[in-house]
Amino acid sequence: MTVHYRIEHETHPIHTKAFGEVTLEEVLEHFDELVADPSFEPDLDVLLDLVDCKTVPDVDQIRLAAGRVTADASNLRFGRLAVVVASEALFGMLRMFHTLGESSFSDAQIFRNRDDALAWLGEFAPTR
Repeated sequence: MTVHYRIEHETHPIHTKAFGEVTLEEVLEHFDELVADPSFEPDLDVLLDLVDCKTVPDVDQIRLAAGRVTADASNLRFGRLAVVVASEALFGMLRMFHTLGESSFSDAQIFRNRDDALAWLGEFAPTR
């Protein structure tokens, strides 16, 4: 699987990294893993690192991924989402994901570098 995550217990963000060729099935499986993880709690902030992701999802895939998050809002509810991307295409598609899935996040921003994303999340000052 090319999507990996860890939940930081001290600062409470979910750090998710996707790399290489990522499929929609892997993204949906990731959401299932999060819900099943005993460390997962609603309203955690998320750092989504897509810098090494080579796949650009199409509109239908973005709709399905956002639909999965919003359809299970009682289990998949998050704090802030900071997405880090390297390509213009991913930047645009993740803006669409943000718009379609905005009810599942307290706020979301897309960044070009990890340091800016971490600063926005306030890595050492969780929202909880």
